[in-house]
Amino acid sequence: MEPLSPGDFIGRWMAMFIKPGEQVSQRDQETMHDFTVRIEKAAVFRSLENLMTFPFVRSPVERGEIELHGAYFGVAEGSLFVLDKDTKEFRGVGEEETSS
Repeated sequence: MEPLSPGDFIGRWMAMFIKPGEQVSQRDQETMHDFTVRIEKAAVFRSLENLMTFPFVRSPVERGEIELHGAYFGVAEGSLFVLDKDTKEFRGVGEEETSS
């Protein structure tokens, strides 16, 4: 199988994860594991943003006909986290919500 060229859909999609001029680096006191998880979760946010650039997705979302949901699967732990649209945080499936 031939490698993807820069013009392929997947290649363009992946290139959108890091915008021109954007710096992605490990923070002080951040472990490599935490850095990796943070970047993986950020890719979920960016994917949702990217989906909204397609008119055939944006239009039905704006009309309330479909909803987009983000999720992150922690393979090492076998944990599923779903993006809470209100808090913009990932909640583990099965976690109890606490009210403030």
